[in-house]
Amino acid sequence: MARLDGKKALITGGAQGLGACFARMFAAEGAKVAVTDVNEEGAEAVAAELNKDQPGVAAAFSHDVVSEEDWKRVLAGAAEAMGGINVLVNNAGIGSFGNIETETMDAWRKCQEVDVDSIFVGTQLALPYLKDAQPASIINISSVAGIIADGNMLAYNVAKASVWMMSKSIALHCAKSGYDIRCNSVHPVFTRTPIIDPLVALGGGGEEGERKLVRQIPLKRLAEPEDVGYAVVYLASDESRFVTASEFKIDGGITAQ
Repeated sequence: MARLDGKKALITGGAQGLGACFARMFAAEGAKVAVTDVNEEGAEAVAAELNKDQPGVAAAFSHDVVSEEDWKRVLAGAAEAMGGINVLVNNAGIGSFGNIETETMDAWRKCQEVDVDSIFVGTQLALPYLKDAQPASIINISSVAGIIADGNMLAYNVAKASVWMMSKSIALHCAKSGYDIRCNSVHPVFTRTPIIDPLVALGGGGEEGERKLVRQIPLKRLAEPEDVGYAVVYLASDESRFVTASEFKIDGGITAQ
């Protein structure tokens, strides 16, 4: 029996990077997946790839996660396509690089809107679906940047710290309400996905840019998407039925320093 048999997962930001990796790993473990992204073509490509080997395992949806109306449409479509939703992976996010003197209000607001507000809106609207398909799991992708600060990542630090605390509040509400719905946050370090491209470029680009990032990590390498994916598969599975309000640091030891 696969680890995610019977799971029906909606994964935001699924067109590339971590979201696409999660979709592939979930499908391999027996889950049905709804891949959503503002990049509709990319989401459809990931779903088509999965359906080639397992027909009907994946559906794709265009999805602007800051739009309440998009959330309503996507949740209804995903529930219809999969026969319900019992795993929500809030993965969609953006970076913002600026300090207290250089960050702009527009960039600040956009970062909070995409990285924080979308999780509030999406989880609130998803709860009726999750309650109908218990046991259920909410997995919010935060970052080590929500735990340790950087002077040039003001908006991103604040956004990812907000995701961390929001996850705990959601978890406590669900537990105290008697719902069999868990909520946890995942905090990756620099992972080999497009979101770190600006950081690599700031370090000189290419291998030299990566080396500067790696020097900060005790295990001396970047994380691979699968390193994060294994934790997310665990949190989606019934193996973690007693795990809620926790933060999972997939960080090569960086937050221990």
